[in-house]
Amino acid sequence: MTTERTRAGAAAAWGIGQVGLGSITTAHREGYRLYGQPVVAGYDPDPAARARLAADTPAAVVHGDLADLLADPAVGVVDLATPHHRSTRLPVVEQIAAAGKPFLVQKPMAMSYADALELVEVAEAAGVTGMVNQNMCFTPSAIALSRALLDDRVVGEPSYAQLVAQYQFDLPDHPWFGKDERWWTAGLTVHHLGLLQMLFGPPEQVHAMTGHDVSQPGVTSDGWGHLALRYRSGLQLVLVSTGTYYGTEPVPHGNEAVWVQGPEGLVDWRPEGDVVVSTRVGGGSQVERRSIAPHVRGTWFPHAFGLTMAHLRQALAAGRTPLCSVQDNLAVMAVLEATYTSGQQRRVVEVAEVMGDRYDPAYGSGWSHGFSGWEPPLPVTAPETAAAQALA
Repeated sequence: MTTERTRAGAAAAWGIGQVGLGSITTAHREGYRLYGQPVVAGYDPDPAARARLAADTPAAVVHGDLADLLADPAVGVVDLATPHHRSTRLPVVEQIAAAGKPFLVQKPMAMSYADALELVEVAEAAGVTGMVNQNMCFTPSAIALSRALLDDRVVGEPSYAQLVAQYQFDLPDHPWFGKDERWWTAGLTVHHLGLLQMLFGPPEQVHAMTGHDVSQPGVTSDGWGHLALRYRSGLQLVLVSTGTYYGTEPVPHGNEAVWVQGPEGLVDWRPEGDVVVSTRVGGGSQVERRSIAPHVRGTWFPHAFGLTMAHLRQALAAGRTPLCSVQDNLAVMAVLEATYTSGQQRRVVEVAEVMGDRYDPAYGSGWSHGFSGWEPPLPVTAPETAAAQALA
């Protein structure tokens, strides 16, 4: 929906107002500088966080009150990075929606499907556009992957896919990471669920194994969530995701191993690499490979941050629904909810059971429900320049 000043001249530049200025937002701003995305204002109740913004982005207005930021005419879109708990996020979303401002909200959108639905209903009631910051979908290589699989159909109709992330992610010193009742799937695997929603849409069924390694420092809840997903199309997908692995074959976050197979070929992919397409030739006994390069060579940090915001601002300027809209992301939240239900109850969970009348069995890919025809920009500064500006 685009009723909120979508085409209004006052918001033509869609200046960014950051709400919540924790440490990750410094990396966000580095990505925004890299891709020419203007941060014009910021707010955080913590004076130290406000001081960081003032130091690395001196042109931005630092507000001492959220209402002042929302009333700032230079702010066309709100970049929301407050904690994802209902008590801290819902009141802020309500204020943003009441001000008629479109927003980008950090993933996970919420910690439960019910809380996420509440946020979506707030946005819908106000007629504002919301997008979830599923930045794994916006690494330069992920954009190339989506186009290869969904526009060019390089493997045909996918029949099997696999995603693996297994590495050591201990948190002995962090005050709240790993301490929530829901940690790994909600905090980390949500990146993967966002990418899978973009590529394949919501599954029909979720079968999960979740668990906790009692020896892991700093983690008091789930440290892994391994999923078997079945789709209406016939696609079967296995997701292996754990932060408890300290063996000899790590596959760390940021270098996840993904492969997608169909009747026309097989794709291998890493978030910062090329899309590698393998096809059978010579009657199937031989294999040819080719690589599809992204539009620009770039790392997840900071390129994906800048490209996520660039996508939202392009969509708003065009009056289009962004990819990873809050409505689309309800399917991600439903899989997250189904994961915990399945793990606890040791059963297959139907996604329709979670989503109710929001579930559409013919939904298709997330790519088909947003501004997939956007033009990813090139960097306007060198990455090292953006980083130096952040440290200046």
